Amino acid sequence: MANELYKNIIQRLPSALILVVCIFGILYLQNILLILALVIAVGFLLIKEWLLLSDSKIDLKQIICFVALLIFSIYFAEGFIDLFLVMTSLFWITYTFHLISNKTSSLISFNNNYLGIFIILGFLFSLVHLLIFSEFSGINKFFVLFVILFNAVLADVGAYLVGSSVGKTPLFPDISPNKTIEGLLGGVGFVLIFVSAIYFYNLISLDLVLASLISLPFAFIGDYFESQLKRDKSIKDSGSLIPGHGGVWDRLDSHIAVVPIFILLANLMA
Repeated sequence: MANELYKNIIQRLPSALILVVCIFGILYLQNILLILALVIAVGFLLIKEWLLLSDSKIDLKQIICFVALLIFSIYFAEGFIDLFLVMTSLFWITYTFHLISNKTSSLISFNNNYLGIFIILGFLFSLVHLLIFSEFSGINKFFVLFVILFNAVLADVGAYLVGSSVGKTPLFPDISPNKTIEGLLGGVGFVLIFVSAIYFYNLISLDLVLASLISLPFAFIGDYFESQLKRDKSIKDSGSLIPGHGGVWDRLDSHIAVVPIFILLANLMA
């Protein structure tokens, strides 16, 4: 077990370090246009992976839906994006109850391109909201973005390390038997230590700490969501773009659920 864990860490480490350096380097520059360009690129890759795994062909109605949502977001700006954040958050809350009740649905599938449009745009719009419309009293919004991204990474790392080492109790075995309650607690513990430390040094406000902790469970919900999508397709990874990690969906599944919830909570508490 220890040798396998060590091998997996070594395999994942180079790509992880490159991603961390690139992303946090861009955040350090604090250039909104550069970050927005990165957001658009990520959105394109998420859409590309989804469509490659979907058996449903793109039709005119799907294109009209996608373009219309983009036009509405530009024309109505903050008002429409706020509404979309609420809708996206409601989806993740609903999916959480769906997961707990152990129900299955044919709608949760890579073949549902409308679901892909909704989930991906919800993630992208939440990042745009943070970069353009959100304001945090006395706190740099780029640092807030760092906290959001780092929380999800810590939750993933903590769950992997603890789950791989001592995990014995699957949480939702029908969807992902390798993900355990012990791993979940490990991920929560890692994030709790981090947000407690930055709050202790007055780097973050109490409302953002609360937003971090309330939105944290959705990191695991997003992970299970993608696991369900992949299980439906009987695949291990969503792609092979990132060596040792799989595809862009594999790397961002937690963020896709956490970011909209965090942004909505942070703005409600502000």
